[in-house]
Amino acid sequence: MRRSSEAGFIGLKGERSRGVTVGQTENGRGSSEAAARAGTRPMVEFAFGAAFTSLLTIRLRTRREERLTVSDLLPTASGRFWVVDSNAAALRIYSPEGRQLRLLDRRATGVRQPVSLAALHNRWIVALDGHLPAVVVMDEAGRVLRRFPLPELDRPVQVCNLEDRRLAVVGTGWGPGAGRLVHLYTTAGEYVESLFGEPQRGRPTGRAFMAAARSAMYMGHTRTDSFAIYDVEARGVVAFSNLNSSASGRSGRYSSAAAKLSGLFAASCGPLIAQFAPSTETQDYRYDLYALDGTPVALGLRSPERVVGVEGPLFYSVRGKDRGGCELRVWKMSWGR
Repeated sequence: MRRSSEAGFIGLKGERSRGVTVGQTENGRGSSEAAARAGTRPMVEFAFGAAFTSLLTIRLRTRREERLTVSDLLPTASGRFWVVDSNAAALRIYSPEGRQLRLLDRRATGVRQPVSLAALHNRWIVALDGHLPAVVVMDEAGRVLRRFPLPELDRPVQVCNLEDRRLAVVGTGWGPGAGRLVHLYTTAGEYVESLFGEPQRGRPTGRAFMAAARSAMYMGHTRTDSFAIYDVEARGVVAFSNLNSSASGRSGRYSSAAAKLSGLFAASCGPLIAQFAPSTETQDYRYDLYALDGTPVALGLRSPERVVGVEGPLFYSVRGKDRGGCELRVWKMSWGR
């Protein structure tokens, strides 16, 4: 592991991270076990199926002339699937068998541009509006229970639930959240604080991604070569290298694999999955897997499947854009467990 470069995140309150290593907290004390694991070689350049076992394929159906574009997916406690359809700018609710139960458009929810979903208290659904920054809380039938605005954000792109205690929203900050990437709220909508300054290299472009597991937030950005772990309880930060991004400046078989980060996903028991968009050289997505402490587990997994959601130990993916619906595949981690 290495120290954070100028491409790294600014710290929680605008201070630059000291670039602590995997398994080490800000006060310098760390886990020797994690450090030892970091010295092992992860497997590299395997197909996605080498690390995950496909459990089930479900056809999410729409009308024949409709094109379903899944930008986010949330499995619910009842077995239903909530889908953000960016093509229709609407939410779709599907049965466990893939039959569409409801189409929730702007008139039904007041959400002009749904961009992200999260579960709350295992019975409510949180939808993030990317057009008029706001969070809408609904029950599983799609009835709106409450709505609260997000005046601290300009362009929200993702929402995560932190153990039913906080909602974390990713997006460009505004007002008290200016210059920050992550904004924390109580589940009742009260603003708490804004964290993680925007990367300082180059123009203020790019996109941040976040995943949540247990009491930790995992952050990545398309313009940085590292990831950050923030422990909400201990308020400590650990940084570790984005090995895909770090490889982009080196020659060899792995250098061509470096691509733009397009998602972060984490299961409560691991792993953390970093997803990278297809490059000009391949149509496949690439995946790097890390343990929840940042230790690399598997690098360079390739698949045409695009991961769109996670629930418990299960990961969900889709492939392509089809008229009349798309196939949803359910995966479970199989390698190294």
